[in-house]
Amino acid sequence: MNIQENISLKYFTTFQIGGRARYFLIAKNEDDLREAFSFVKSRKLPLFVLGGGSNVLFSDQDFSGLIIKNEIKGIKFIDLPVQAGQGMDKVILEIGAGEIWDDIVALSVIRNLFGLENLSGIPGTVGGAVVQNAGAYGGELKDCLVSVAGFNSVNGKKFNFEKADCDYGYRSSFFKKNKKFIITSVTLILSKKLGANFDYASLKEQLTEEEKITPQKIREIVLKVRGEKLPDWHKIGTAGSFFKNPVISKYDYSKLVEKFPDLPGFSEPKDKIKIPLAWILDKICQLKGFKEGRVGLYEKQPLVVVNLGGATEKEISDFTEKIKNIVVKKTSIKIECEVEKI
Repeated sequence: MNIQENISLKYFTTFQIGGRARYFLIAKNEDDLREAFSFVKSRKLPLFVLGGGSNVLFSDQDFSGLIIKNEIKGIKFIDLPVQAGQGMDKVILEIGAGEIWDDIVALSVIRNLFGLENLSGIPGTVGGAVVQNAGAYGGELKDCLVSVAGFNSVNGKKFNFEKADCDYGYRSSFFKKNKKFIITSVTLILSKKLGANFDYASLKEQLTEEEKITPQKIREIVLKVRGEKLPDWHKIGTAGSFFKNPVISKYDYSKLVEKFPDLPGFSEPKDKIKIPLAWILDKICQLKGFKEGRVGLYEKQPLVVVNLGGATEKEISDFTEKIKNIVVKKTSIKIECEVEKI
């Protein structure tokens, strides 16, 4: 175990923002994690596990505990045995939580497997995608999840959760609410047969009736759409969509439609309606491309907050609070952050 000290965190996040970590460890295996848990426990230190740093906003202040960057690797594709005619079209994929998410998507597509192609281009690691229930263009990680394994960092015991144990919702999970459970590996199930979700408008409009639908084709379209709407995080500091799309009651939605007749809405369980926040920010609040100092909303996608160069966590936080207040004033909707603040 090689614990480093006083490491700047801004180089480990796509927002390019953050103070220093008092202690910092790159965990390559489970033994590294076990030793890290003992280190933290003996010194009574706070602990945070970092994946790709693509959905986090670190404080400008230093972190007084240990940051573990999870780089536990491993990729294994397993064809399910044929049993009474079942299983021949399914493939199990076992992966380490520290693998880069889009590398895994690309590998599955190369093997002509359906299941992950809609989630192409999402930055971060596998572990982060599981915690966040990463989703895009009509698909979510939970759709392919079988199980999640890891450690309870408080008592050091291993866990193995089935999908039902993970309490998945819109950009939420058991792990997001229970930080002591550290993910080390994930098991997914993919299909050799057509199972793509291409009903999402941005995808559907780019498919012709004659085209054969393949994982490669869906990935190609998703990456094209993302490239047209989202900034390149290698060049611009961002954590992608900063806010969640609000989910409100049908009654509240009906009252809003009276005021804004063109307001889109999509049915959710429990008689709820999900509203595209980008539409509200653009059409109602007129905030698309809005900038203030070194922070702004991306001109092509107002859900995305961008660091225009040298912004601090305080500047990001003040800016996003202002956006929240404008939305409340215009619609009475209290929007939530998707990005985690540390």
